[in-house]
Amino acid sequence: MKIWRSEETRGERYLARVERRGLEAVSAQVEERARRVVAAVAKRGDRALVGFVRRYDLRGMKAGDLRLHGEVAAGEEVSEDFIDAVELALENLKAFHEPQLPKGYALEQEGNDLSIRVRPIESVGVFLPSGAGAAIAALLMAVVPARIAGVSRIAVATPPRAFLSSRQLRYVLDRLDLREVYLMGGAHAIAALAYGTDSVTPVDKIVGSGGRLVAAAKRAVSGRVDVDASDGPAEIVIVADSHAEPDLAAADLLAQAAHDPDALAVLLTPSKTLAERIDRRVGARLRALPKGAAARIALRDRGAILLVPDLEAAIEVVNRIAPTHVELLVGDPLRFVEGIERAGMIHLGPFSAVALGDFGLGSNHRMPTGGAARFSSPLGVWDFVQRIGVVRVAPHRYAKLARAAAALAADEAPPLRAESLRAGSRGRA
Repeated sequence: MKIWRSEETRGERYLARVERRGLEAVSAQVEERARRVVAAVAKRGDRALVGFVRRYDLRGMKAGDLRLHGEVAAGEEVSEDFIDAVELALENLKAFHEPQLPKGYALEQEGNDLSIRVRPIESVGVFLPSGAGAAIAALLMAVVPARIAGVSRIAVATPPRAFLSSRQLRYVLDRLDLREVYLMGGAHAIAALAYGTDSVTPVDKIVGSGGRLVAAAKRAVSGRVDVDASDGPAEIVIVADSHAEPDLAAADLLAQAAHDPDALAVLLTPSKTLAERIDRRVGARLRALPKGAAARIALRDRGAILLVPDLEAAIEVVNRIAPTHVELLVGDPLRFVEGIERAGMIHLGPFSAVALGDFGLGSNHRMPTGGAARFSSPLGVWDFVQRIGVVRVAPHRYAKLARAAAALAADEAPPLRAESLRAGSRGRA
């Protein structure tokens, strides 16, 4: 890995490039390709959808094959260890997410009643990525908070090969009693869930991760449906001091870099000695990987070790990067938590491994990427509800409020809102 000082020219240039990563995540060509796919499915429905499924997912698929019918798992067996792991993940996810359920409120103000009702979104589509482990984790992270919120209909889209090759995925779909399962992946699945076809019933919101084309398709359908936070490559920033174990830090950097060639893995430390020891451990592990391994490419192109003046400076750099994951491998991690204002998740100490959050710790691993942690948050129950305002104005309060509203609308032409305030019985109030 490259070792630079954060305050020197090369380190500053690297940080400036990292800060711009969200703008560079998806090219104009990918955006245009996604728009074409979405437009085709929106216009031609199943004809376009089946064509894309045959081209990108599985040859020979027909419209009647898109949606599963009957039981998903059909009595297949999985190991007891896997079943126990699923149950523990479900238990932990429920415990973590149940307190998130938002409540409405009511305000009485001199006879006026103003309130907020909270109700669940009616239908949600969950898009699952390829890879059994990733798909299972994504499924759990989306379905548990949606169910807690009260979502009545959950549809799942997964590439047919991912479904057919994993009895573990089929087991979890069955365990969660998910019966609306569509065998389709890619941008065409996002389009079908958003616009609907003869074979696919549209939803109100789409969540789930995928590649760049899927991310671009989600942006293309946003507005037609709601979508969750931006997709992007995995990100980790480790802040380490002399207490950090070099092997552990190296392993955690590589674990996230292995997700994607565009993954971001950064180490911040005041110690040049520690930086060099971790760099050697990373290098040794990389030599055991194939030449084209994602971790090799990610660490070569986007990874770095930055030497910072002190740990306080490291926290300032963390806030500049606004990463998905921050790992504090320092003697007193609690001391720095309040200073971190831009991050998806903060992992304190050597036993709070990022990989635990990916698979069943209870926290949600669907988090903002590409610097979106500046304004976005991990997926939660609040993402599956909507708020509806309700107002009732008392007659004796109307005249004063109407005068104020008319004054604020005085410059409007034509003055239709001001006239509405004087219409009918309101004009006699």
